[in-house]
Amino acid sequence: MASIITGLFESQSQSHQIGQDLENAGIQNQDYIIYLHDEKIHKEIKTSIWQYFFKDKTKLEDDSLVVSVKVKEPEQIEKVKEVFGKNNCIHQNYFDHIKFRDAKSLDFLQKIVALRARAEIFNSPHVNYRGQSAGINSEVNFGNTEVES
Repeated sequence: MASIITGLFESQSQSHQIGQDLENAGIQNQDYIIYLHDEKIHKEIKTSIWQYFFKDKTKLEDDSLVVSVKVKEPEQIEKVKEVFGKNNCIHQNYFDHIKFRDAKSLDFLQKIVALRARAEIFNSPHVNYRGQSAGINSEVNFGNTEVES
């Protein structure tokens, strides 16, 4: 099984350049997926989902782009990160031990991202708060049987 790096980009208009940059970096055409969609998803919906899961203030455009790349070696990972950085990747996810054929479904990857985000959110332990006390307000002598008067 391979690992997959998924990147989110601002616009689908970047798809050609990203594909070209990946191939120039030595990534084969069959080792990456560019998810293009025909129907528009309004930026308000995308932005609210993004901000809910990733807790940041990124505002997404109507035609954002997702790209997944299969990597097997550390050198490939670095090349993909360079390409993503060069093309102003908004966010990256790294999926280890995943079948590339499963990554062909963007819905599958979105479910994994959502599960990861939920796993990072955990209930804080119950915390007891104690009010402020006056402390000891008289002198205490330990081991001294004589009391001075």
